[in-house]
Amino acid sequence: MSSVTRPRCTAAHARWARSLRRAGVVACAVAVTALIPMAGGAGLPAAQTAAAASASRWKDRLAQLDPLRPLDYLELGEEVADAAVDESDRDLARQLFGYAGALDPERLGRSAMLALAAMASDATDRARAQAAAELVGGKGVVREALRVEPAQLEALARSFSAYRRGDGRRAQTALRQNGADALLELIGPRLPGGAQGYRDECAAMRASGVSIVDAESVRRQLEIELSLRRGELRALSLDAALRGDMPLVEIDLGDPKALWGVDPSRPWWRDGAWRSNG
Repeated sequence: MSSVTRPRCTAAHARWARSLRRAGVVACAVAVTALIPMAGGAGLPAAQTAAAASASRWKDRLAQLDPLRPLDYLELGEEVADAAVDESDRDLARQLFGYAGALDPERLGRSAMLALAAMASDATDRARAQAAAELVGGKGVVREALRVEPAQLEALARSFSAYRRGDGRRAQTALRQNGADALLELIGPRLPGGAQGYRDECAAMRASGVSIVDAESVRRQLEIELSLRRGELRALSLDAALRGDMPLVEIDLGDPKALWGVDPSRPWWRDGAWRSNG
């Protein structure tokens, strides 16, 4: 994951906190931390039954699998995924990826989890698997941090300030200084109309000379600036101003069955099902 350079919490933070209160800003709703079960966790028997229908095509290869060779599970999973024609094939591939990761998380965990993310049946499972891929095998963290240089933040803050005064020319000029425009792109999804929408509003102000600003844009700008100034000290409600209000993803590495969607104590394929011994 990317390293982070964050500005220190200074007197500027206090000034912007007062600005938020004066503007009547209400921070975004606190993001909810949720433990999202992996597909195949609670419904593990049903998923394995569906996969069994596909397994007849691969029964000889499945019978050769040995938990002492976890890479074989990953490689067979890739073959099954490539040849998949229906959901039962995909269920089998997911199980094979799950066993590869569960049996050797240090060496194969990240690859197996990314494979599960690619085969996820919905956006929630995909997001969870992508987050888990940064934890298994001891690599990375769940949440990606923003790269923010102090000078970059100050230039963006000057642009926002000029916007609030209706001075489109100065707002545009500030964006061209110290990488402020690149930072605008990073936080653009949190602004009404996005980064380009903000640029267009500044250009329209400059062209018309009319000092009318969008109240929602002002609210978001103040939230975002305060969030960036607080850095790691910001509350979840302000963090949501940067990252949106989707639930945060909590990964429980201590529950391999839920994490990988398989029962790692039953890694042998025998008589059309996963068994506890060979």
